[in-house]
Amino acid sequence: MGELPTSLEVVCRLMLMLRNPTQENEHVVKALYSDPQLSSQLVRKLDSSGSTQIDEKGNIIERNRSEAEVLQVLDEAVLQMGYTAILRLVSALSVGKLLAAEHKGYGMQRRDLWIHSVVVALIAQKLCELLADTGRDSIDPSIAFIAGLMHDSGKAALSTELMFRLEEVNKAAFEKDANWIKIENEFCLIDHAALGSSLMRKWNLPKEVSDAVAFHHQPAQDQKLASIVHLADYASRFVSNPGGWSSYAIKVDPAALTTCKLRLDDIQRVVFYVSQNRETIETYANI
Repeated sequence: MGELPTSLEVVCRLMLMLRNPTQENEHVVKALYSDPQLSSQLVRKLDSSGSTQIDEKGNIIERNRSEAEVLQVLDEAVLQMGYTAILRLVSALSVGKLLAAEHKGYGMQRRDLWIHSVVVALIAQKLCELLADTGRDSIDPSIAFIAGLMHDSGKAALSTELMFRLEEVNKAAFEKDANWIKIENEFCLIDHAALGSSLMRKWNLPKEVSDAVAFHHQPAQDQKLASIVHLADYASRFVSNPGGWSSYAIKVDPAALTTCKLRLDDIQRVVFYVSQNRETIETYANI
């Protein structure tokens, strides 16, 4: 998988902070600033004014900011955006480059997997918000967003392995009732859900996230978060091109609707909402 993003440690800390209603902004800013690379990325994303200069040849050069300037930008962002929005942005910056690469083993062009992951994350978050608004259930939307964003992270590693035997993989994919989980296990000895879950544990993300990633294709009746991600994964195809061959083989498990206390018209409402908010998708897609 190459170098694992250290900023995921900050993501974990922020998730714990979000659950504390008395959390002080100062501690959140310190957590963000503890990762120099992450804080630098955040500042560039959050405040473009005055961050660049033009040299005598017309080339754009990045201006170095002082510690005080960085802390000020982060502090203002936390105040204006709120913890949840900051958490989502940090999560995107942590894994964006990893998932935005070209994944030829799955027939995915550059950014295909990343945009798919973002759409699944946004749908999962919105489904949880809908459940809360209608008083049906209480599943943390921020945790659902993280789980949705990470659900296919295992594909980033398996793509390289599949590329080595691409002709055989393609032949297996065209067989009747082709199952990509079985194909992955046959050629890589592990599937992307199991590998993704292992990565979540390695990155010290909460168990509920690693379990949701592990079982997002076949959630059990008591796995609400995995069921949310499962439904969001299926619904994402109605918002954007899922990218790659494997996504078209996804089948929705009706039991997941019952587990989450959701109806098909709920899925339709959320799909419509996310589809109408393309600027939100682009905000993450352009990271």
